[in-house]
Amino acid sequence: MSEESGPVTSPEYWFNTQTHEVEVGRRSSWSHLMGPYGTREEALHALDRARERSDAWDHDDAEWVAGDGPGEAEGRAADRQPS
Repeated sequence: MSEESGPVTSPEYWFNTQTHEVEVGRRSSWSHLMGPYGTREEALHALDRARERSDAWDHDDAEWVAGDGPGEAEGRAADRQPS
């Protein structure tokens, strides 16, 4: 018996943004794929997850522009500390 075969790997799942279908293994052009994901379920919700992240980043950006972003309060408090 030969030991030449590599380790058994789990399949990778990809979300195709053109067809809105999950693919097992990379079968389509990279320009239409999101992933890889470890499960079909994760791949199926790729757009939802991307939308949530984008919305959170937009919110953080708006706070930063307004001067209320993460770390801003700490920075202002440090400016008031006597030297």
